[in-house]
This record gives sequence, structure tokens and C-alpha cells, in this order.
Amino acid sequence: MHVSLALAAITLIAWLGIAFAVMYSEIKLPRLDEVPPPDPDDPPLPRLSIIVAARNEQRAVEGALRSLLALNYPDHEVIFVNDRSSDRTGEIAERLSSEDARLKVLHIDALPPGWFGKNHAVYRGAEAATGEVLLFTDADVVFAPDAAACGVRYLVREQFDHLTASPRLTVTGTVLQACMIAGQLLMGTRQRLWKVQDPRSSAHIGLGAYTIMRADSYHAVGGHKRVALRPDEDIRLGQVMKMSGMRSAFLKGEALLECPWHYSVGSFARGMEKTFFANLDYSVLTATGVTATLVWLAVAPLVLAPLLLSTDHALAGVLFAACPIIYWLVATVLARANSYPWWTALLVPLALLIVVYVVWRSTLLTIIRGVAWGGPPIPLSTLRAARIRKRN
Repeated sequence: MHVSLALAAITLIAWLGIAFAVMYSEIKLPRLDEVPPPDPDDPPLPRLSIIVAARNEQRAVEGALRSLLALNYPDHEVIFVNDRSSDRTGEIAERLSSEDARLKVLHIDALPPGWFGKNHAVYRGAEAATGEVLLFTDADVVFAPDAAACGVRYLVREQFDHLTASPRLTVTGTVLQACMIAGQLLMGTRQRLWKVQDPRSSAHIGLGAYTIMRADSYHAVGGHKRVALRPDEDIRLGQVMKMSGMRSAFLKGEALLECPWHYSVGSFARGMEKTFFANLDYSVLTATGVTATLVWLAVAPLVLAPLLLSTDHALAGVLFAACPIIYWLVATVLARANSYPWWTALLVPLALLIVVYVVWRSTLLTIIRGVAWGGPPIPLSTLRAARIRKRN
């Protein structure tokens, strides 16, 4: 009886902790679209270089680039890096460049050793940038006209070195939407998003869809060369900034940024195979602990609550029964925030089990064949050697 009650209490506390982390982030995090408008005492916005790296993105690249060229920003350039595309990506970018001199196109012909493709392309773009502030984004992200100005204004006013914002991810299919909610539950808890702005905290984050950095701060930490062999380079660049004593911020940018996400559960699994194990810093022990925890949190309340409620362990059953209510309420809030149907929240336990599968798929594939991202596979031993460590 004592064991079942203790397990039920621990499980309930865990779900309450997750609920607190997610809801506190929803309430406390600043929003990109709510950055106050220009004040008469504000200095002029600094010159901005927007860097986009792409490989075989012909379907989305024109819309994304046109949104960047249509920004309400007084002085900006767009540096597009075509990373060895075999489709019409480079051709589309060149055509748009001929229409607008603010768009500069670089073509990468070869990948040097010691780099992943995107990281090298972005680094090359940053080398060519002339702005005081750099904005890194992906070739499928569509910006609202004020998206860049709001971010740079916040960076300058609050004296941050690094700022990232979350886009609205367009997702179709109820199961995939539930996976998206599960991902938000995990990210909000693991990354402690509300602590990113705290200079005393090690909490960090980075998103490839929207990352702004002061150019001098970027170069001071080594830029993408510091994360050359990290498939989760966006998060790790945020980690490098915090480790270097620089100031970071995270904003919710869903109102001003939009990005298509995966179109199926299979696409989600394939898309995450290079990053999930990397996010766990290539630790099998951490992967085991995380997945065991997720399986317990997803399955135990639903199985044990009805079994225990009809026995002498009814109190433990009540505690277990409270867990689905908590995560359903939190998941419903996230579903509403993402404009998903409310019943998407009912599938969160299934989504957590899908995440477990994706984590182990990523782990085993990385162990067996390494990670290939725009180049030859990099073995696990080399990936582990590239883990972020403090400089002496």
C-alpha cells in the first residue's frame, strides 16, 4: 500500500511540475508581437543581415524570401546561401536577387571536412554579412512585416546578445498535432524557457527558424564554427552564449512567424533522427532515463487508476486518476494556443509513446551509422568529441 501511494504521489508531483513549467512559460514569456513600438528616444535600428541557408527547398523558398524582402525594416540585407542544391533553389534565389539588390546569393560547391552542411553554409553567410546584427532563419519560414524589427528592437532595448523566438508550426493530422503538443510539454520543462533570460541560470534555447545575435557577440564565441558538428546547432549556439556569460532571451513569436512542420508521423520520425539523441548529448543513460519516465507518465495513470480505485489502495488510485486530468487541461491550453481541436489533447499519452519511439530510433541509428546532414555520415565517436565544453 505504501509503495503504490508513493508511486502515485511521485507521478502526480511530476505532472504538476510539468504543468507549472508549461503554464508559467505561457504566462511569463514575452511575445514578439507585443514588443512596444518605437519610442522617440530610441536610437535608429542597426543594420541587419538576415542569413538563410537552404538545400533543395524550391517549394518554399520563394515565399520565404519575398517575406524577408517585404519586411518593415529601415536597413537590411538578405544573404541567401545555396548549399549544393540539386533542384531549382539556387535559380529561384538568383531570379529574386535580380529584382532586389538587397538579396545576395552565395553558392556552396563543396563541404569541407569537420562540418555539417547547414552549419557550414550559415557560417559562410555570416562571414559575408555587413550588418551589426545577424538574424538566422530557415528557407521555409514566412515573416510578418514587423517580425524582424520587433526582435531587433527588443534585443537593443534590453541589451541582449542573443534572442530566439518560436514560430507557429503548421501541422495537419490530429496525431501529429498531439506530437507537437507533447514536444511543447517536453521543451517547456527540459529547457526551462522562463529562465533563459536569467543571466544566473544555465537555461538556454535556440531555434533555427528565428535567431538574432549581435554580430560582435556571434564572432566572439566562434559563431557556427563552435557548433560545426552539432545537428542541434541552434540550441547549442544558445548554450555557448550562456556559457560565455552573454545574455539570451526567448520570445513567443507565433503571431509573426510561420513555418510548416512535418506532414506525417513518419516524416516527424525521420526529421528528428539526427537531433533527438544529440539533444540528450549522446548519452544512452540519459535516453534510457528520459524514455522510462515518459512511458511511466503516459501509461501508469491510465492503467493503474482504474485498477487501484476498486481496491484497498483507493487513495493511490485517486492520485493516479488526477494525473490525466492535469495533463489534459494543460494540453488543452496548448491545443487552443496552436489552434488545434480540443480533442487533440486526448491523444497526448499516445504522442508521448511516439516520442519515445522517435528518441530510440534516433539513438540506435546514431550509434549504428552516425549522423549524415548534407555530407558523409559522422560517426558517434566524432560527434561525442564535438560536444560543447567550456573553453579554458
